[in-house]
Amino acid sequence: MEIWVEFVGIPRLLAGVQEVTLSLPAGASYREVLRQLARRFPALDGQVIDADGAKLFPENKIALNGKRILTESELDLYPQDGDRLVMLSVLAGG
Repeated sequence: MEIWVEFVGIPRLLAGVQEVTLSLPAGASYREVLRQLARRFPALDGQVIDADGAKLFPENKIALNGKRILTESELDLYPQDGDRLVMLSVLAGG
């Protein structure tokens, strides 16, 4: 299964890329997405994604398919093939 993750604001600055495609094994949850992102982009670890890779810090969010923001409890749900996630920080300057 493949999903796309777009980085906006602080997550983009830390990741150093605009977008990435992830291949996930069957049964992987959104928490596994976070773990893969933390491994692939170590600058996100401890800044956007908490140290164990299981959740986002509160000021960071993930939008699912441009329709809604995932809650922490929804991180245990399973992505669908072709999902588009946007990782963003709600504390970007102004």
